[in-house]
Amino acid sequence: MRTSFFAGVLLTFLMWGCISEPEDNTAEQQVEPVSATVDTVNSAPTVDEFGIPVDSVEIQKHIVKRNESLYLILDKFDFSPQEIHSITQEASNVIDFNQIKPGQKYRAYVSADSAKDVSQILLQSNPLEYVVLDWQQDSLQIYKAARPLSSKTVAASGKIENSLYQTISSQGASQLLANRMANIFAWQINFFGLRPGDSFEVLYDKQFIGDDYYGIGDVKAAEFTHRGETYQAYKFSHGEVEGYFNEEGESVQKALLQAPFKFSQRVSSNFSRSRYHPILKRRVPHTGVDYAARPGTPVLAVGDGTVTQAGYKGASGNMVRIRHNSTYRTAYLHLRGFASGIKRGVTVEQGQVIGYVGSTGRSTGPHLHYSLYKNDRPVNSRTVDLPSSEAVPDSLMDVFAEVRDSLNRQLKTKIDTTQGGGPVITQVK
Repeated sequence: MRTSFFAGVLLTFLMWGCISEPEDNTAEQQVEPVSATVDTVNSAPTVDEFGIPVDSVEIQKHIVKRNESLYLILDKFDFSPQEIHSITQEASNVIDFNQIKPGQKYRAYVSADSAKDVSQILLQSNPLEYVVLDWQQDSLQIYKAARPLSSKTVAASGKIENSLYQTISSQGASQLLANRMANIFAWQINFFGLRPGDSFEVLYDKQFIGDDYYGIGDVKAAEFTHRGETYQAYKFSHGEVEGYFNEEGESVQKALLQAPFKFSQRVSSNFSRSRYHPILKRRVPHTGVDYAARPGTPVLAVGDGTVTQAGYKGASGNMVRIRHNSTYRTAYLHLRGFASGIKRGVTVEQGQVIGYVGSTGRSTGPHLHYSLYKNDRPVNSRTVDLPSSEAVPDSLMDVFAEVRDSLNRQLKTKIDTTQGGGPVITQVK
């Protein structure tokens, strides 16, 4: 039974992806198992940082080596394919299998006596999350869990000299904080056009695993002064209402239309990283959504913005590109023609007709290829969470006002608060 368990664990680990980056050079190091024995004491059971009892056990730590294959790992323990198959079938209900990555950590909890029985195998997908295969009971128990995160609310402020990113970095803060602020104020401020003298204040969470810094948590409140005008944003979540709102409870984010049509159109080809191209006869990324529609069907701008391109461009045919803000831009391909006045540099409003469905360029028939880009990366417009433009409802304005005022006090006085907890079980077989 122990043999079957260990074998399945190993295969599970090998196929399960790691979402965090490995430490520098760990993939190349020939790391040998490290053992640590904890003696039994007459007190409450001792647990490690993962919440697993470690009294009278030996912890064997491993790091996957570069080019280490499934065969090489299993060769250490001499397990058969049948034994591996049994455990991986059970683990498949909890673990999303993926390929093994160098630098990924795993550990085995082995009894300190001569039997060397394995009680648990722990697989770390990243510094926060892990999977435990527990052999202490009569049957194998498999569960996902996360190490406890503590958060500390801190405030930062600065005056722009060159860019927001450089100003944030000069204070020793993560550039991710600059990205978060740019996304929050994307509809009010062009972050490619900041001026020296613009300023900001921001209240946000720093997250820690134990004493180790983990990353940026929520931005709770922010104030940005740009070209003499000040913008505020407060994070508010209550029931189904969630987002960033200004002092009056109005959303700081404007919605994009889900699709560039007044009426629903049939999707003929979805967003895909590998789609078989009907003309090229090979698999290529399809970084947009194709809508089959009658020739001449009006195509709408999904949001307010500025036309950056309107013309013919090779395989794309007649196309329009629109930059909506410093975060979002869209492209509309294979148009039959353009609406009156649509040219580079003009501003358009959400829902305005910009062109008409056609089949120009590399196309097999009338359709619109619509692409949405976030931070200059193509995203699936049908599944991405688009910013909401709904305001806080009147019934919640008193609640919102309390949250807003509390955040303002913390922002101005830079109050620090700390929150923490124990390991969180996220999924069990």
